Amino acid sequence: MFNKFKKGFKEVVYSLVGKTPDLNIPRQLALNLSSTPEQQSTKVTPSVERVDPQELEQAYISDAISFNSINKSTQLIMAAGHELITDKKSQNKYQDFFDNIGDIGDDMTSEELKESIFRYEMIYGNAYVELIFDRATKKRIVDLALLDSKRMDYAKTADGQIVLDKFGKAVGYTLKFPYNYAVAGQGDTIPKMYENKISLSENEIFLVAARICHFKLYTYGDRFYGLGLIEPAYKSVLRKMNIEEAQTNSIYARGTYPVIATVGDAEHEPTPTDIEETLKNLVKLKHDRYMAFPHWIKVNPLEVRQSDIVQSTLNYLRRNQIAALGMPEALAAGSGEATNRATLNNQQQILEFTLNDIVNKTVATFEKCILRKIALANGWGKAKIKWGDIGAEEINEKSDRLNKYVKNGILAHEDVTAFAKKSEGLDE
Repeated sequence: MFNKFKKGFKEVVYSLVGKTPDLNIPRQLALNLSSTPEQQSTKVTPSVERVDPQELEQAYISDAISFNSINKSTQLIMAAGHELITDKKSQNKYQDFFDNIGDIGDDMTSEELKESIFRYEMIYGNAYVELIFDRATKKRIVDLALLDSKRMDYAKTADGQIVLDKFGKAVGYTLKFPYNYAVAGQGDTIPKMYENKISLSENEIFLVAARICHFKLYTYGDRFYGLGLIEPAYKSVLRKMNIEEAQTNSIYARGTYPVIATVGDAEHEPTPTDIEETLKNLVKLKHDRYMAFPHWIKVNPLEVRQSDIVQSTLNYLRRNQIAALGMPEALAAGSGEATNRATLNNQQQILEFTLNDIVNKTVATFEKCILRKIALANGWGKAKIKWGDIGAEEINEKSDRLNKYVKNGILAHEDVTAFAKKSEGLDE
């Protein structure tokens, strides 16, 4: 009886998702066997106005502080290292899978995939990874591919509402292509019960939810979308860049002051010809170093002074931006200015808390949406990721502190052996 119910339940699920099997069958099956789930709450599409992902990408590319801060955060996270933990029987299978990632899908390494996930989360607030199934059975996961966050969105109705199932989960996603790109025959088949709800434009394809792993950095409301590090201070970034451009133009103007000539005096009434000839001679100043004028023609530069409020406004906007990025100002701006050492140490500790929080969120999603699905689809053992210690402080400072612990008998020598070998780049 149980086997018949299980088989029939799977067939129903397969018919809903189209070409790709639902990898959450064990949990759904358990729920249906024990009792019928009844959810009273209803999620709604967020109406908060968001910055277009393409503009966030442009801010990352064009703004030095955003570019440097996000890259430094990503580098600190990846420098901590990580390892995949599973049973001995599955260890080689996972190792081979991630060693050969990109052979079928996107051309990238496992490290590049994880690094890009962290970077995309910080830029856009969202990162998307496609689970690639084998063509024959549509069941085994054979590769992973990173998707462009600014081209991804939930599958929605014609009026922009996210299409949800009865549990409040998104039915699928859409991937947008350029208008001149042929998308016929690509993507998954929209489940029959949602065909009349989901609206696709000519340059979009549908991807079933089971195929996509959606990473969200900081969520709000019903948690459909993530919020990155650039968006909270996006207006400050724009204003800062506009002021910087205006200030640069002002500096250029001050470097080449406008030259004003006063033609004529009480004894010499200027004629239109005199004024025109004087102007022609002033134009030649761009090329000629020497020039002579009659004593009744006075030539003086017009000084352009910059408002004192410009620099203070720039400092305010930069601090607002740096606060959103969570990076100490000395590190974000890459400045060599003197910084209070105690203050910088406190800022570095706060930075470590922020980066650890980002890692914990991302690793949890990676384990649930990628490793768990690989284990279910491929019949492998469960796997987890253990991330290394994220330390923004100097290695020497940490070494001195650990050395004192050993001398005072708080820690044994073997307790710090792993850190010492890792910091010195020695094989364990």
